[in-house]
Amino acid sequence: MTARLPLNPLRVFDACARHGSFLKAAEELNITPGAVSRQIKTLEAELEVRLFDRFNRAVRLTESGRQLATGVRQGFLTLQSSVDAVRSRRDAPLVVSVVHSLAAKWLVPRLQHFQQRHPDVQILIDASDAPADLARDGVDVAIRLGKGPYPGLHETHLIETMLVPVCSPDLLARYGPLDTPHDLARAPLLHDIRMAQNEPTWPEWLAAAGAPEVDTGTGPQFSNSYLAIEAALSGRGVALAQEAMILDDLASGRLVKPFGVTLESPFSHWVLSLPEKADQPSIRRFRTWLLDQAAADGLPRRS
Repeated sequence: MTARLPLNPLRVFDACARHGSFLKAAEELNITPGAVSRQIKTLEAELEVRLFDRFNRAVRLTESGRQLATGVRQGFLTLQSSVDAVRSRRDAPLVVSVVHSLAAKWLVPRLQHFQQRHPDVQILIDASDAPADLARDGVDVAIRLGKGPYPGLHETHLIETMLVPVCSPDLLARYGPLDTPHDLARAPLLHDIRMAQNEPTWPEWLAAAGAPEVDTGTGPQFSNSYLAIEAALSGRGVALAQEAMILDDLASGRLVKPFGVTLESPFSHWVLSLPEKADQPSIRRFRTWLLDQAAADGLPRRS
């Protein structure tokens, strides 16, 4: 078993070694010279070695003292650096990494509700579709689309992914009403070409809706769901969108759902954090708020 370090005597020793004086060390530490002398004697007795040569008005490190002084100084500097790093992180923003589309269409428009509930927590949104290395990238919370599980991470299921076709009223005015899924044959279909492998796309939805004959080989293509939804808003076609990302546009009437057929994806949105940080107050509050917000929006979660 490792012996307990005599931290208080070592702190006094460090001050004496730096000043070359028990008196100046006492002034720095705001203790009496007698207390300094007793701490040094205690340390020398424990180590069974003389650390200072004493003179009338000064002290000088012995060879053993110089060796110890170098290590103690380095140790205290390392300790101070670690404490400062933790203290600075305490006041740093909560870094939330989230995929671009969910950030733009769901999270960011609702962040004001979190800030109203927790005005003391500052949020930094880092929009990225790349996998998040929480330890390396300094990310506190990541919201990612996937199947789970996520070994080595604290994971919380946030939202089931439900896919539904949407378009603008202007598109219906140009192409006529879309009464059945078969009518999609005369409307442009918008495609997100960066979908995850095995994530459902137009062919799967059309098959589920009973219209597998509709050609899906044409239509504008986009690098993420957000752009496909924006194209639908501008009347360029019909997008197959996640319900979470179209709530506000449906509520405002900018988008409409021509059909009631909804396709459930095997992919869900998850809230991820490092296990050792998962119970930090700001992370716990943000995770709880995310779940409350999803519930308030009527978004489905696993039971």
